Amino acid sequence: MTRLLLALAGVVLLAVTALAAVWLLGQLLTGLGLFIVGAAGVLGRLMWFLLITGILAGVVYFVSSAWRPSVRTPLRPVTPPRPAARRAARGRAGKQATPTPVPPAPARATPIDAEPVQAPAATEPDTTGPVRSGG
Repeated sequence: MTRLLLALAGVVLLAVTALAAVWLLGQLLTGLGLFIVGAAGVLGRLMWFLLITGILAGVVYFVSSAWRPSVRTPLRPVTPPRPAARRAARGRAGKQATPTPVPPAPARATPIDAEPVQAPAATEPDTTGPVRSGG
């Protein structure tokens, strides 16, 4: 009789364990389904937002670039600026500074003492040239 009761308890325990595993799997699939449906809803609303925003931005760009005032207002006449009062240039000690004349330098195409610029020495072999076969 003990064997029969232990076998019956084992079958009931196995059935309860299988039922718990099926329930847990259902909960996981339900959560995954809710996540997928929620993500699809968020992405759908984002798509509509971007679509409406793009259309409205295009309309604003078109209207702002195509709008011109119907009546042009005349421009104010340009008045020449008034000459500023000229002050004498003063040095550090407050005395009037005298400009030092600078002799003009002769124009040359290239300086005489300039050295030609050389490319740096290559550390790797040049692979940009044509490929030669060894035969």
